[in-house]
Amino acid sequence: MVVFLTRSDQSESDGFHPKTARNHYVFGIIGLGITILSVFLTYSLLVGIVSLVPLLSTTAIAFVGVVTWVVVWLLLDLAYEHYVRQRSTSSETYPE
Repeated sequence: MVVFLTRSDQSESDGFHPKTARNHYVFGIIGLGITILSVFLTYSLLVGIVSLVPLLSTTAIAFVGVVTWVVVWLLLDLAYEHYVRQRSTSSETYPE
């Protein structure tokens, strides 16, 4: 089980979950959409490759889908965290 601890300030939160937790879930949904689209577009290639193991072909397709979803989700989340940190660093360096 993965537990994400986030800081909960009133300035940062307007509900039960802080904005950072909601962003994490939103990126999961976006990652799922990207994964569904990418598997749909490459399905014939994917079936051609996994047909080499006939008994495990559906398991391999499901595994590829889940791994792709997790990787895309993490990449989106990490890219957003990097963007936020760069933005906060630049605002501290150059105050408006």
